[in-house]
Amino acid sequence: MLLPTGTQINYYFICTRKLWLFSQGIACESDSDAVRMGKFIHETSYKREDKEIDIDSTIVLDWFDQKRNVVHEVKKSDKMEDAHQWQLLFYLFYLKQKGLQVASQENEEGIKGELNYPTLRKIKTIILSPDKEKYLTEHILKDVERVLSNDTIPCTTETRACKQCSYSELCYC
Repeated sequence: MLLPTGTQINYYFICTRKLWLFSQGIACESDSDAVRMGKFIHETSYKREDKEIDIDSTIVLDWFDQKRNVVHEVKKSDKMEDAHQWQLLFYLFYLKQKGLQVASQENEEGIKGELNYPTLRKIKTIILSPDKEKYLTEHILKDVERVLSNDTIPCTTETRACKQCSYSELCYC
C-alpha cells in the first residue's frame, strides 16, 4: 500500500472530492484567501521554530520541539479539528513506521503531537493510541487508497466547508 501524504489525510476528512482533485494535480489553493490567511498565521506564529520539516515528501511537520518531543501542527481555526487530529495522528504513525518511539496511552515516553491554534490561543495534545492506530490502518488508509485509485471523481456532497473551499468552483459550476 502506497502511503498518502499528510495533506491527503486532512482532505479525506474534509471532502473526498477535494482529496481526489488535489491528488490528480489540480491545485486551487493558491487563489484562496483562506489558504493565504492560514499561511500567514503559520509564518508569523512561533517565529523562533525551525519550520516545514519535510520527511520523505510524505509528511511535512510544521515544527518539532526536541526538548519536549512534540510534533506541532499549526492551524488557523478549529472548525476542521477532526481532520487536523487525523493528519497529526498520521504523522505520528508515519514516524513510528520510520522506527521512532511514539507515545501512547500505555507509554508516555516518545513523540506526542500538539495542534496549535494561535489565533484561538488553544493547544490540543494528540497521542497515537492503539485504537486510533488500528482505525487509521484498517479503515482510513484503505479508504483513502480506494478514493485515489478510482478513475472517476467522487460525487459532490455539500458541507459547511464548501463555502470556504478553494475547489468549490469545480463542484458547483
